[in-house]
Amino acid sequence: MIERDELALLATSFAGAIAQATSPQAADAELYELGWADLLGMAPRQGAGAAFAVLGTTGSPIGLLDDVVAHSLGLSASPAMCVVMPQPNSTAPAGTMAGTGVAVDGLISARRSTAELALVPVLHNGTISIVAVAMSSLEANAHFAIDPSAPFVRVTAESAAIVDRVEVTNDWPMVVANAQAALAHQLIAASREMLEMARQHAVDRVQFGRAIASFQAVRHKLAEVFVATEGSAAVANSYVDGECDPMIAMLAKSLAGKAARLACANCQQVLAGIGFTTDHAFHLTMKRTMVLDTIFGSSRTLPADIGRALVATGHAPRLVEL
Repeated sequence: MIERDELALLATSFAGAIAQATSPQAADAELYELGWADLLGMAPRQGAGAAFAVLGTTGSPIGLLDDVVAHSLGLSASPAMCVVMPQPNSTAPAGTMAGTGVAVDGLISARRSTAELALVPVLHNGTISIVAVAMSSLEANAHFAIDPSAPFVRVTAESAAIVDRVEVTNDWPMVVANAQAALAHQLIAASREMLEMARQHAVDRVQFGRAIASFQAVRHKLAEVFVATEGSAAVANSYVDGECDPMIAMLAKSLAGKAARLACANCQQVLAGIGFTTDHAFHLTMKRTMVLDTIFGSSRTLPADIGRALVATGHAPRLVEL
C-alpha cells in the first residue's frame, strides 16, 4: 500500500508530464519514465485509480488501459503493448477463432500508431487465450469517432493470421473487473472536471443583474451532479487497498458512468450555448466521457449484468459492504 501523500505527489507528476508532452505517445513514454509500470506492479488498484483520475482530469487519450488489461492477464506492461478491447457496451472478448486465424471485432487505443502487434483476447471452447496478430492485419475505422482525438477506434478482421500465442495467469472476469475499476476513476474525475467548468461559468455568468449561481434551478442541477459523482466515488474507493471484487467493480463502473452522463446533461444546461462551442473545453470532456462509458460495459448495460450476478449468487451484499 502506498501512502496517500506519496500517491498524490505521483499523480501531480503524471499530470505535469501529460501537460508538457507533445503527443499521446510522448506522454505515454514519459509516464513510464516516472514509474507508471512500477506503480502498477506494486499497487495495481491504487496506482490505476490515481493514474486514471489524472486521465479524467486532463482529458489525455494515452493508452494506460492497455497496461491495466495486460497486467491483469499476468503480462508485463509496456508502452508498446496494445490490447484489443471488447466492443462498445460489451465485456466479452473481442476475438473468436476463425479457421487457422482469429476473427476480430473490438476497440483499440491510441497505441495503434506505434505498436506492431496487437494482443487479442479470444474465447475458445469456454476458455480465454491471448493471441498476437500483426497490427497491419486489422482494419481500423476512425472516420465516425465521437471524440475528435479518437482515443479508441473500432478494428475488425475476418481471419487475422496468428503471430504468437501468449500464456496468461488470470481469468477474464478478473481482467474485466480491473479494467472497470480503473475506468470508474477516470469517469469520476471527468465528471468532477465538467462540474467545475459549469460551476465556474455559473459564478461568472450574470443574468438579470445576478450571477446565475444564485438561481435555485442552477444550484439544483449542479447539486445533482455532485451527489451522483461523490456517491460513485465512495463505491470506487471502497476496494482500492484490497482485492478488486468483480461485483463492486461493476457497481463502480455503472454508477460512475451514470454520474458522468448526468454531468454531461446538467452541466451542458448550465453552460448553455457556450458549452456547445469549440471555444470551450466542455465539449471535449463530454465527448470523451460518452466514449469511456461504453468501454467494458456501460451504465445502460451493466445494471442487467449486476442483476444476473446477484441472481446467480442468490444474495445481495449488505449496504455496508458496498
